[in-house]
Amino acid sequence: MSAPVIRTARPRDAADLARLGNELSRLMNAPQAFSVEKIARYAFAEPAHFEVLVAEWDDKIVGYALFEEMFNTDLCEPGIWLHDILVADSARGQGVGKRLMAAVAKAATDRKRTSLWWGVLNSNTAARRFYDHLGAADDDARVMELSGEALRALSQSTSI
Repeated sequence: MSAPVIRTARPRDAADLARLGNELSRLMNAPQAFSVEKIARYAFAEPAHFEVLVAEWDDKIVGYALFEEMFNTDLCEPGIWLHDILVADSARGQGVGKRLMAAVAKAATDRKRTSLWWGVLNSNTAARRFYDHLGAADDDARVMELSGEALRALSQSTSI
């Protein structure tokens, strides 16, 4: 078995990305909203809303990292926000996750970005151990979200 290759996702990867994205959603008890059409629309159309790196091993996509540019107001510098990283069960413990994280970090440093941020559920102790092993700092921050009806209600709550 060869080493996994990390590369930029291509439009033909949309089905694998949707499958893996829904696997991550299932693990997080979140709605499984990924579809080939949404991946094509948001990742591969202009303008792209995010970037994706995939881990390909023996001609099979076994992981991905989905990220975008952001601005880090703590440092007053641009950075990268990693939305998702997932390695399929069959490839875990083989260094695929570390390769994906290293590739995102390289994208950040190549672009002269000064930080890489992401969120992790408190309950995901395996991921938190993995990130600790990489040297990540736990800022004790909490990611908040408004969506659906709560977002619509707030958008209509005040006069502008």
